[in-house]
Amino acid sequence: MDPRKCQTATASPAEPGELPIWLAPPLAANADHQTALRQVIDYYHQTLKQSPEALAYLESRGLKSAELIDTFKLGYANRTLGYRLPEKNRKAGSELRGKLQAIGLLRESGHEHFNGSLVVPVMDENGLITEVYGRKILNNLRPGTAYHLYLPGPHQGVWNVPALKASEEIILCEALIDAMTFWVAGYRNVTASYGTGGFTDDHLAAFKRHGIKRALIAYDRDEAGNAAADKLAALLNENGIDAFRILFPKGMDANEYAQQRA
Repeated sequence: MDPRKCQTATASPAEPGELPIWLAPPLAANADHQTALRQVIDYYHQTLKQSPEALAYLESRGLKSAELIDTFKLGYANRTLGYRLPEKNRKAGSELRGKLQAIGLLRESGHEHFNGSLVVPVMDENGLITEVYGRKILNNLRPGTAYHLYLPGPHQGVWNVPALKASEEIILCEALIDAMTFWVAGYRNVTASYGTGGFTDDHLAAFKRHGIKRALIAYDRDEAGNAAADKLAALLNENGIDAFRILFPKGMDANEYAQQRA
């Protein structure tokens, strides 16, 4: 449904210069950056639950799990956020858009950074959002389109921190889609790097802080994944963490393998 057409006969008229209630923005005008980020993630979360195309994408990846969606606040960006903001020629609209651009949720063009993407927030132990990952749900986009997106700047935080607290052994995937594949299959002691070169200082510090003793590296079974897994194993060993490799069939990743076995 187009949110611009949601007016009902019983809706109260707006005061001059105000948005009608059915177009009220999903975030507060005076929200700080973290609050604004959380409120947009909440909006994307509700959007996903009402989006047949996003739910179909999750199903196609074996990830259509209400528990997964709610536990990790999965969302979907479908361009409707802009309809819910005051016009940019108004003070409130200009301020909100400027705030979202500073966070990285809107681009300078005004378009949503994660438009067309499954959205996965990364939260710390206190529920603060430290990173956001986006994965385009269509695979037939024009050449050069980035299918994997993050907030601007260096990666921060570790996905699924409770897993580090609950077990001395962690499954470490190359990507969040793969990690969620393990999670849905019942292997809750799982986290993910941000790609082959995306095991960060934050990951290592969290592993050491929570007493991780064994890491099962579940990177893709391809040239890049193999090289990254070897390098990562050496780093973990140097820091007192035993590293083992989960080997998928050649050329496959965790999600592909799970789909094949389903």
